[in-house]
Amino acid sequence: MAEQVEIKIKGYLDQRWSDWFAGLELTHLAENATLLAGPLPDQAALHGLLERIRDLNLKLISVTCGNPLPQDSNKEIDKRS
Repeated sequence: MAEQVEIKIKGYLDQRWSDWFAGLELTHLAENATLLAGPLPDQAALHGLLERIRDLNLKLISVTCGNPLPQDSNKEIDKRS
């Protein structure tokens, strides 16, 4: 079952990186940070994503995992500005 995740990293990433980060939505935050948000299928996918962040030498600010999402959910994830 997919789980909602939010990962905050320091600096701004261009939207073209979205596919490289498992299709998560990238949102620029006021405090010179980027929020990656969306569903991930499992913990293995989360760990793989964190490895990519490490390999790119990006500064990780926070990781938040929310409630599992229903598998058949097609709900749009809240967009942050």
